[in-house]
Amino acid sequence: MKKILIVFGTRPEIIKLAPLIHELKDATDLTTLHTGQHKELAEPLFELFNFVPDIDLKIMKESQDLFDLTTKLLPRLKAAMIDVKPDYVIVQGDTTSSYLAALSAFYLQIPVMHVEAGLRSHSIHEPFPEEFNRRQISGIASVHFAATQLNKQNLMREGVNEDRILVTGNTVVDALYSILNLSQHNEEAINKLIDQTSKGRTALITVHRRENHGKPFRNILKAVEQLLELYTDLNILMPVHPNPNVQNTISEYGLNNSRFITIPPVRYDQFIKLIQHTGFILTDSGGLQEESAALGKKVFVLRHKTERQELLESGLGELTGTDTEQIVNRVTKFLNSDRKTKKNRIYGDGTAAQKIRDFILDQL
Repeated sequence: MKKILIVFGTRPEIIKLAPLIHELKDATDLTTLHTGQHKELAEPLFELFNFVPDIDLKIMKESQDLFDLTTKLLPRLKAAMIDVKPDYVIVQGDTTSSYLAALSAFYLQIPVMHVEAGLRSHSIHEPFPEEFNRRQISGIASVHFAATQLNKQNLMREGVNEDRILVTGNTVVDALYSILNLSQHNEEAINKLIDQTSKGRTALITVHRRENHGKPFRNILKAVEQLLELYTDLNILMPVHPNPNVQNTISEYGLNNSRFITIPPVRYDQFIKLIQHTGFILTDSGGLQEESAALGKKVFVLRHKTERQELLESGLGELTGTDTEQIVNRVTKFLNSDRKTKKNRIYGDGTAAQKIRDFILDQL
């Protein structure tokens, strides 16, 4: 069998690659490599999705920047790939781990397959550095697994040959469906939180992007504060990202309202349960936009640009940026309306990993 190396480093990559790892583990000579870009956020996912990486580079360091990550990771990826000698390397998305893995494979002349290819915001700094990373991976990859037709069109406009692109849907929907099919976990803390916020309306907010650190995040918190004042039946839940920039801003802002409930990061299955419980989402996350669409939740995207235009076109998503007044106005309009949202399959039907597996096996 051909040797395949799958590389991942962050929580979203693990979630989105877990379905593919399970599809390929018995069909190919598969090696999995975790760079360790996320440590605490990653480890619970290995238990949840029932696999352990074959290689863990453990490069996580507190407050490391992109320079630290790049200088530490490239030589370790080189050594790992020389040792494994894969015929193909698979990367997902647009993280620094994905880009550096693709670059390492390119330097070693190993073909790269790119899962979730073709996302574009068309602004090099939004999101940063992801927009740059995914453009570079597209220039390296031999095969592009695009989640949507729009992603395919983006690639073709950049000169990628159509026969090197396969539209699959997004593997995050596969992961989501696998979690929904699990028996419900009896998690006392999460159930208590849901009971606590069951009266009235509940929103979920996540903020972690580099471009939102500092003043943009304070503007978002100000919008949250105003919404809580306007709607006395509104609860807002916030799983707080472990990044010190996020934690320090929340602490310094001092939003003192009992209906603004901050919690530590939760397991993915618990997070899905929270999404199901909430009425709408405020986020600067990419994956959460896709998960929310699959669950039929309204999403207010706390960015100035989004690479997920399908969400906006479906009506489930609105781009608010980080302006306080804009966020409050958009959410107020939604809360004062009686519009109902419903589940949407714009990101696939939960068979993306199977499509990718079938393509790979056919090609090999």
